[in-house]
Amino acid sequence: MTHEPVNQAAPSVEASAPEMDSAGTSDRHEETPHKLSEALLKTFFTGLSWTAAARGLSSIGTAARYIVFVRLLKPSDFGVIASATLICSALMAATDPVMGQALVQQKDDIDPYLDTLLTTYFVRSLIIGLVLVVFSRPLGAFFHLGDAYTVFWAMVPLPILRAIQSPRLISLYRRLDFHFVTILNVSEVAASFIFGLIAVLYWRDWRGLVVSLLVGAAVRDILTYWLFPHWPRLSFSVARAKTMLSFGLWFSFGTLCDFVSKQLDNLVVGHLLGPASLGNYQMAFRAGEMPVAEFTTSAFVVTFPMVARLRDDTRARTRLLWSLLAVVAAVGVAYAAFILAFGAKTVLWLFGPAWIHAVAPLKVLCIYGLLQGFLVVGRSFLSGLGHPERYVIAAAARAGVLAIAIYPLTALHGPTGAAAAGVLSILVALPIMGYLLQQTGVGR
Repeated sequence: MTHEPVNQAAPSVEASAPEMDSAGTSDRHEETPHKLSEALLKTFFTGLSWTAAARGLSSIGTAARYIVFVRLLKPSDFGVIASATLICSALMAATDPVMGQALVQQKDDIDPYLDTLLTTYFVRSLIIGLVLVVFSRPLGAFFHLGDAYTVFWAMVPLPILRAIQSPRLISLYRRLDFHFVTILNVSEVAASFIFGLIAVLYWRDWRGLVVSLLVGAAVRDILTYWLFPHWPRLSFSVARAKTMLSFGLWFSFGTLCDFVSKQLDNLVVGHLLGPASLGNYQMAFRAGEMPVAEFTTSAFVVTFPMVARLRDDTRARTRLLWSLLAVVAAVGVAYAAFILAFGAKTVLWLFGPAWIHAVAPLKVLCIYGLLQGFLVVGRSFLSGLGHPERYVIAAAARAGVLAIAIYPLTALHGPTGAAAAGVLSILVALPIMGYLLQQTGVGR
């Protein structure tokens, strides 16, 4: 197989490595690793600036959309859509083979794998849609949705739309061409806001939020084929699937543990307290983790492939790790201080008095967002070094602690207790993550 070309946007990465004579005694021999790592770090920060810009612009649009929608709808409407997205996301997390991440690390040509990748995810999305339809009534009863159980029918197209994006999008992460992320994110948010607002004004209930999600995903799909052309075919190769699954299964299990850690609280709040409380909790959760989550999401996209390139340069990896942790700490502490001081006034001003019950969990969840940021950075390094199985240890411990603590704390203290259970689970996982990073040779 031929090798994938190096990042077209940064040819200096390879050009910075001088050739040596046959004896390996070139005067520049000692400078080669240093120059290479410096060039890679420069590429990293360029990629991070693009992904941060993409996330920043999309966050502004998402925040504006959210503020407008909460003014037009009730907390229970957000609870209805949160129940459906929770189940939809749970099914996607439980069945995700995470095959695409294997191609990010692969050095060979990825073209022969793309149809197998697309076919796998498309069939999976059809199965998820069938489950949503068949179990819509029991799920509606579980979340106390009444006649709004039809939200599960309305959400059927969402996993399909997410499955049929161009599989060649993987090349974006392989070549670190992250300026395309800005186009995709901003276009998705803009479309979901415009069409969602029209639908919300027409229906004045949760159906407008469903339209917002579906239109945004559809626009993103169209753009992926425009920016990364690929003629899709339903074709499957067992051998190629095995190659991708060899890396992806561990990554998938870690993702599933992450999902449990992030969504089990929503499940318990929705079941014990109903859609109105779930709507308030969801708003608090998004607002609490937003600043750190936006940065770490951007950083993960770039760090994962970058760390893979820095496998042989411990010094550069360590510099990168501590730089990212310092930024997470600065952003998280500043935001937590702001929320603790002005959280109630901010919620009343932005969202109105109907959302005042979100203030108490928000003050806990801003601490959660800070701690979560540290875990995301650690995961990006373990995955980039080809050790996703090690992250599973920390993720499983976190999920286990949450599973034990979430029900009694929520029953006793409501949404604030659920938020406290989430913080407790991360406090247990963080020392484990630190130990795993040290054993992998990161951060020494």
